[in-house]
Amino acid sequence: MMQGSEVNLARMKVASEARLAEEARVQQRQKNAMVLILSHLESHGYLESLEKLQAESNVSLRKIRAADNMDLMTILQEFESYYSIKFGKAPKLTRKTGTGDENTSSTPSNRRSRGSVPTEPPSVKQADGRIDNHANPATLKMAGIPRPPRRSTTKPVDPDPQNPGKKPKGRPTSSCGKESGTGLGDEGIVGMNMCLKQNSAPNLGPSSSPERDSAETLYDARLLKPLPDYGNIEFRELAAIISRDIFVTNPNVRWSDIAGLARSKRLVKEAVVYPLKFPDFFKGILMPWKGLLLYGPPGTGKTMIAKAVATECNTTFFNISASSIVSKWRGDSEKLVRVLFELARYHAPSTIFLDELESIMSHRTSDGAEHEASRRMKTELLIQMDGLSKTSDHVFLLAASNLPWDLDMAMLRRLEKRILIDLPDTPARTAIFEAHLPQNSDPDTLPVGELDYEKLALMTEGYSGSDIKLVCKEAAMRPIRKFFDMFDAHTENLDNFTLNASIQREPVRQADVEAAVTSTRPSANQALGERYRQWGDEFGSA
Repeated sequence: MMQGSEVNLARMKVASEARLAEEARVQQRQKNAMVLILSHLESHGYLESLEKLQAESNVSLRKIRAADNMDLMTILQEFESYYSIKFGKAPKLTRKTGTGDENTSSTPSNRRSRGSVPTEPPSVKQADGRIDNHANPATLKMAGIPRPPRRSTTKPVDPDPQNPGKKPKGRPTSSCGKESGTGLGDEGIVGMNMCLKQNSAPNLGPSSSPERDSAETLYDARLLKPLPDYGNIEFRELAAIISRDIFVTNPNVRWSDIAGLARSKRLVKEAVVYPLKFPDFFKGILMPWKGLLLYGPPGTGKTMIAKAVATECNTTFFNISASSIVSKWRGDSEKLVRVLFELARYHAPSTIFLDELESIMSHRTSDGAEHEASRRMKTELLIQMDGLSKTSDHVFLLAASNLPWDLDMAMLRRLEKRILIDLPDTPARTAIFEAHLPQNSDPDTLPVGELDYEKLALMTEGYSGSDIKLVCKEAAMRPIRKFFDMFDAHTENLDNFTLNASIQREPVRQADVEAAVTSTRPSANQALGERYRQWGDEFGSA
């Protein structure tokens, strides 16, 4: 029985790695196509279109270029030659449009419905398995490769009617049956012979697994989707506003950078990380959590967990505040909320982070004290969150609040997990001191003497993580103040050369840290902490 379980786990792991590898290849193929399009625009003088496309796709020619002897026109010519040899006729790359095609949206085979946002990306391969469908049609037309029409059915079209099911010749395929030529190197397009070297394991480029890819590489390689095709300009403008809150820079916060909070980190991984790696586990009653509330005193690590999600989890991260979804124009607030969740589904897997949730979802009242626009916005947010729990889209809402007792009860029901982020315990405080005042730090930047971290942790009972960071900063400033005092006393008698040659920084000692603890009081009091624990006993769900 145990052997069977091990075999099943091994099979699931291999399937998960193969699926992640295929997703990485698809994403790299999209990026390679975008780099070729950008190079084509630059070489033909479409500079304004080049700048706009670089900003919209998050791909810059200053970071990545097309490989030598690789350009869009060469690839198009090779495809025309291959098609002519294969089928004995020239390929048909364009079609004439009718007089009313540009204004018609009722044909399902040509356009999506304009009333909704597409929740799935279009097909990666066309009938001939060559041209990517993710690029903007106007961009492809400008680059000289008009986009082939979409098929009205999901059934693939066989390129060879005489030999159905036969793959086209002349193009090597990988061991998993996918097209080659999409390696994950930073140099862009990789030769097709690269895939011939892989026989069994999926090729993930420089690293052997997606977990080992650095967060900087993930953010630099991310290709942003263009905005979906809304029915009117109003929704497109609102979508552009929400898109500004998508994280495109790396917060650089790891799970290991957060001291303690093991239960909180585990629940976040259960909601975001594990469902993407092991989707077979999270079905039926085991559907992943759709909403999670982090509450507790200020400075305890709620926002740090959100930054770790943005760094470690390969999802689209929406950092939303009250200013993102509140508008002075009537009806725009609820539209912004709707567009936010539609964009989250469009960019799935994605994470929505709502900081200071009590400023958006406080208690609704019926005595007329609350404005009508605020009630409509809250109602729309509740409706959209209720829709998340009824779909299988990988969209996760992470909220943080310092005043959980001010939240609306309907909002609490939709936040399935409500976790108290309490003040750090003694081991966590010890780890925070070791992180901010390490013994092996560079003596040229921050010399640190012998410190008793356990004693300092006992002295800071009731301090939050941000309070301890402030204590460490104050302790590090004390030796520098001695240097400033001596400089002010002898500034008229010392020239710069003598000053630089004779002054040496003193290390941070135990007495400096203890003095900093004495002069820095905690920001959270004991009564407030007791109130958080009491609220957690009544409404917590961890």
